[in-house]
Amino acid sequence: MTRLGSFFRAEDQQYLPFIAAAVFFGLIVGLPLGFTLAHAAAQGSYLGGRWQPLVQVHGHLQIIGWVGLFVMGMGYRLVPRFTGVRIRPAALVPLTFVLMASGLALRALAQPFADETPLALVFVASAALEAVGTLVFSGVVLRCLASGRREAFLYSPFFAAGSAWAAVAALLALVFVIDAAGDSAITVPALQAAALTFVELYGFALMFILAVSMRTFPIFFERRPARPGPTLAAWALANVGIAAYAAAFIWKSYDHSADVRALQTAGFLAVGAALLALLALLRIFEGKPVRLRASAGRSMRFVRSAYLWLLIAAALQVFFSIRAFAGGRPPTHFETDAVRHFVALGFVTTMIVGMALLVVPRLAMRRAQTQPARFVAPALLVLLHGATAARGAGSLLADEMRMGAGYWTMTGGGLAALVAMAVFAVYVFWPVRPPEIPVTARFP
Repeated sequence: MTRLGSFFRAEDQQYLPFIAAAVFFGLIVGLPLGFTLAHAAAQGSYLGGRWQPLVQVHGHLQIIGWVGLFVMGMGYRLVPRFTGVRIRPAALVPLTFVLMASGLALRALAQPFADETPLALVFVASAALEAVGTLVFSGVVLRCLASGRREAFLYSPFFAAGSAWAAVAALLALVFVIDAAGDSAITVPALQAAALTFVELYGFALMFILAVSMRTFPIFFERRPARPGPTLAAWALANVGIAAYAAAFIWKSYDHSADVRALQTAGFLAVGAALLALLALLRIFEGKPVRLRASAGRSMRFVRSAYLWLLIAAALQVFFSIRAFAGGRPPTHFETDAVRHFVALGFVTTMIVGMALLVVPRLAMRRAQTQPARFVAPALLVLLHGATAARGAGSLLADEMRMGAGYWTMTGGGLAALVAMAVFAVYVFWPVRPPEIPVTARFP
């Protein structure tokens, strides 16, 4: 506890507990659970009726535990630096961490057994803790944006939208969990869970990553920021699409007779089209990162390849939406599942690794030790791309060809992702050797 407290007292290290917890929930709990679930499905097992609640726990730990905590930690590091506003009171950072980590731990323990009354109360408490923690984080970010300096990089609308969507998702999750616990259910209704996942992934995580991209890419590539008019139009289209898609699922969950196919498909299409527009405006595939050193420039491979997965996901979203409109139906479960994993694993996770290699100070120090970086970075790229391709292809195989083998492909993708995160965790937390001082410098 003393060591943890020392991290929070040092402003330049406050992000480290969030990253450590993100790796714990993602690597130690979430990914092994996902691997087990895919393997069980491939064998036709439903784990004694606990398969579905465990699927929801897995998804929650990956999006809020792995992605969410990482985004919060880096948000607390980067937003004050971008805006020039210090976090006050400083205790809000450890408070957020304690609330989120305890909520996630209780959720993982309680939800599969929430049909028992005491654990149903723990299930509700977990959602309440996460809601409070998220509201604290969102409030801090919005205060920094409101009182900080104004720049031409257009990151503020994306940070603001991400903070707002994070708060909305957390409050909705609390309402849905209270309803489920009141009915002695061990799962949030599938329609409500789908809405939450979409808002958390696209509204929260994606908006924060795009915000950082809006700020850093013009600097790395020495070019002008993205054009304001088209960028804000694409930002608005994406947020309208997120709202429409989530509203369709929530509406349907309360009124099963409602026909929300057009609203759901239109929202899915709008988000896909907006992402394609933002990719064109960011011009991530053009030019060279001239402001980065050669060792740091190699990390741009992660960033560019992550955006390639986002391009694939967005193009598939548009394609699946147009095909759904033509067929008078919404996109299928497996279509949205493939796109979601291309975004969550291919884009968000690869982007987290790439940006961490670029901006996390201890990894910047490690880049000076070129020998380990020379082998770790290519291994991570191969593992992450293999995991993304296998996981997304598994859903498409199960959907397009009705192949049960798709679950085995998903299992392989989950195993590759598990290994990738293990390599990344070791690389991040392995002690950094201090640079050697030449003898001539020590003894002039």
